[in-house]
Amino acid sequence: MAATLVGGDIAEADEPALEWVDCAALEQIPGLGQLKCATLDVPMDHTVPGGPTARIVLFKAPARDPRQRLGSLVINRGGPGYPSSVYLAGLVSGAVPSPWDDRVWDRYDVIAVDQRGVGFATPAVTCFDPTEAVAFGSDATVVPMNPQDAAVRSARDAEFAIACRQRHGTLLDHLTTAAVARDLDLVRAALGEPRLNFLGQSYGAALALVYANLFPRQVGSFVMDSVLNPVQAWSGPIDSVSSERTGSDVATAEAMHEALRLCAAGQSCAFAADDPARAFPELLARLREHPIPLVAADGARTSLTYSKLVAYVGGVLYQPWVWREAGLDRLLHLAYRVATAPTDTEAAELAQLVIEQIDASGLDRAYSLLDAPFSAFTCNDNQLPRFAPAWWASAQRREAVAPGFATLRAYGTSMCAFWQSTPADRYTGPWEVRTDTPALILNSRFDPATPLSGALDVAQHLGGSRVLIHEGIGHIVTQQSSCGVRAISDYLTSGTLPAEGESCHPDAIPFA
Repeated sequence: MAATLVGGDIAEADEPALEWVDCAALEQIPGLGQLKCATLDVPMDHTVPGGPTARIVLFKAPARDPRQRLGSLVINRGGPGYPSSVYLAGLVSGAVPSPWDDRVWDRYDVIAVDQRGVGFATPAVTCFDPTEAVAFGSDATVVPMNPQDAAVRSARDAEFAIACRQRHGTLLDHLTTAAVARDLDLVRAALGEPRLNFLGQSYGAALALVYANLFPRQVGSFVMDSVLNPVQAWSGPIDSVSSERTGSDVATAEAMHEALRLCAAGQSCAFAADDPARAFPELLARLREHPIPLVAADGARTSLTYSKLVAYVGGVLYQPWVWREAGLDRLLHLAYRVATAPTDTEAAELAQLVIEQIDASGLDRAYSLLDAPFSAFTCNDNQLPRFAPAWWASAQRREAVAPGFATLRAYGTSMCAFWQSTPADRYTGPWEVRTDTPALILNSRFDPATPLSGALDVAQHLGGSRVLIHEGIGHIVTQQSSCGVRAISDYLTSGTLPAEGESCHPDAIPFA
């Protein structure tokens, strides 16, 4: 597609029509076969519009009532690196709760874009073949406990970065949020929309802020749910890392404290019998000293380690409904009992829970398939240290205020110490912008990934926006509260914003 840069914006010289076809060939993923598909070639480097291109893929759920159609709504699930195609497929299949009600489904073509390097886009970033990815880094811990663990993690981070560069070369130089924002404006033009209507979750909210600053006149209705704040995350003191800048480590600790409080106050929490506020840190301390070897009733062997438990708890705090259904309270109760006064029966039950919940989840693995695109964008967007010991030092500085979780969150970006790229289009500001249409920003008070403070800060940068706070635990407000779903639906269909200071409550309070 031919396009030129004019004052930082893309000139819409040709605005091609998208050719939508059935996605039937992709029906191996439930829901995808119900969608329409299209592709769009975008400049690999937006300063060289006639040069090499990347192909992004669009997926559409057409408006259910064309007579009431208001336009297109583009969505980004976040990550960075989670395919928005898979998210939209989950929405239409009913596997994932919808962030809006039928009014939006009726009136908008909902468009998921697999951004450059991600999902069905070509080329997509995969640093290993799937079989190699499963085995890679098996000797590295997700929560290093000592300098020796940190050294192993650093060695694997270096191997990971080298493998990615060898596999993808200069593609990695062009995977930035600024480039994706410029791609989105080409998507807007190709859809025939004068303004972009957009819902971004987590990293998708950071993408929204970058787009708003690059293309303020093209901003339509913008929803930002659970805000990764790029102003805080992407720059800071040269020896600091992203979790330290945003406070996601402390936010995780605060979410855990709230979960323990609800457990103690509730009627159905197994861990309540152990005095959760005291027992949880004691359990962590015991696991730091000695992992617990376990044997299930069928003879299967596993272990409960400090790293496993911290990683698992830090992960399931994203969605309280997961740990309610999985029985995290029972797991913690059994772990505490086995660590302090074990019985064979309780140890066998704990072994089964560890195998089914922690081992099967993969949350205690240092690397996953998502790490390739996540690293590509994170390491390009963030100004991070280029020396691996900075991550261990940051974790140690923060352990006093976020025990366990400081190290877990810090090492989420540790591969950036070795990342091999020279980002061609990294956005560093300005961040202050006022758009014609005020944005709607939602965030949980106890969000373990994107702290509320980040959403409030972004609201200050995005003039005229309105913040709706979910007074509960969890990441992605609309998966916790139908109040958030109504607010988004009101906003997208009638332009109505919540009242200043209005808040939402969770649909279900854990253990009540």
